[in-house]
Order: sequence, then structure tokens, then C-alpha cells
Amino acid sequence: MMRASHFRHALAGCGLVLGLALATGASAQQRPYLLWLDGARLDVAKIIGLPPAQNTPEAKAEFEQVLEISQARTPEREKAAIADQRQGLVNFLDGLDHGYVAGTHREVRLLFREAQIELAILLKSVHRLTSRPRPFAVWNKVRVKPCPGARPEGTSFPSGHAATAALYAELLKAAVPELGEQLEERVKSYDESRLVCGFHYPSDLVAGDKVGRAVAKALLADRAFKARFDETVPEIRIAFGAK
Repeated sequence: MMRASHFRHALAGCGLVLGLALATGASAQQRPYLLWLDGARLDVAKIIGLPPAQNTPEAKAEFEQVLEISQARTPEREKAAIADQRQGLVNFLDGLDHGYVAGTHREVRLLFREAQIELAILLKSVHRLTSRPRPFAVWNKVRVKPCPGARPEGTSFPSGHAATAALYAELLKAAVPELGEQLEERVKSYDESRLVCGFHYPSDLVAGDKVGRAVAKALLADRAFKARFDETVPEIRIAFGAK
């Protein structure tokens, strides 16, 4: 694995170029370029650092932790974890007491989709520079059994799901701060689902969470995005039944 300094230099030099060249899944196919943020200025590599090197005591301890969590999952928790594989706003909000209804509040849906695409593009540039095997793909005396269904591909570090959850939570807290505690609890359960399914390590989640919050902060500091966000806040509050 390349050293941190080389990693940061590579990201600063090609992060935006990679963003221009790559689509990031179905949600980002319509806009594979950064609209508000500058990939060269937002130092994602510095934000997330590097994961524990393969076969180090730290990496082995993380594997054992994921193995224990995945082996202890109940059918009910597994079902919830499988549902959490979807990264849309509605899926993130499942389990929360709110009044948001899927398919409604067009401006809210568009705003959060655009923010998620911005995040996904930045993550894509980082994913291209890391190669951490996912827990279920690691050969060991005891294998991590992933949840049934589609298995995520590519590097495990950082977690895109954790980044998305943190992004949603930070933006929603800015609009509906009274839901802050509920949103953070949802972030925890959403992240935990990635361990339950054996898809990520704890350090993947920590790194993803940092990126998601940093991107949310950067978006809210961007004049154009903030203007649009402020216009949408009343609708966001209506969507969540906030007075």
C-alpha cells in the first residue's frame, strides 16, 4: 500500500479528473462530475488516513470483531441489514419516527440526491487508490459469512454506506436540529448493518463517517449549495412534520 504522502498527492492531482471520468453507480450516472465541490481542495486522504495494513495486529483484531458480530446476527437483524444495503434517503430513514413519504417532496429528493452524487464522486476517486479486501473475502481459519444476496465489490475502505449516512444526518440536522439524536442513532444502526453482513471493518465505517460529515460541511459552506439548501429547508421541515 502506498505511503500516506503519496496517497494524498495522487488524490490532489487526479481526484477531480477521476470524478470527471467515472460514473458512481446508478445514482451518479446522470452527473459523473463535481458540481459544487473542488476535489483538489477537499483533502479526502487526509480526512480518512489509511486503514490498518493487512496481517497487522490491528487488522486481525478488526477481522475478529466483524466475525463475532456477523456470527451473532439474528434472522431479524440480518433482514434489517439487508434492507440497509440500499443507500437512498428513504432507506436511511427507515426505523425513524418521521412524516417523510417516499415519492413526495420533489425538491428535497433532488437536493439530497445531488448531495449524495457529489459524495459518491469523491469516494470513487479514493476507492481507486485503495485495495482493502472485504471481511467476507479474507481467507482465514474461520470465514465471515456475508448476508444473502448481492455482495459489494471493490475495496472495503472507506465505507460508502457510512459516508452516505453521515452526509444525510448532517444535512438533516442543519434543517431539523430537533431530530439530531434520532438521526445519530440511525447512523449507528445503519453503519452496524455493514458489520452484521460482513461487508466492512470498523475502521472503514469511521473513515466513511468522517468523509460524509466533511462533505456535508463543505456543501453547506458553498454559497450556491447553501442558497438552494436554505430554500428547501421549509419543505424539509414539512416533510418531517416539524413545526
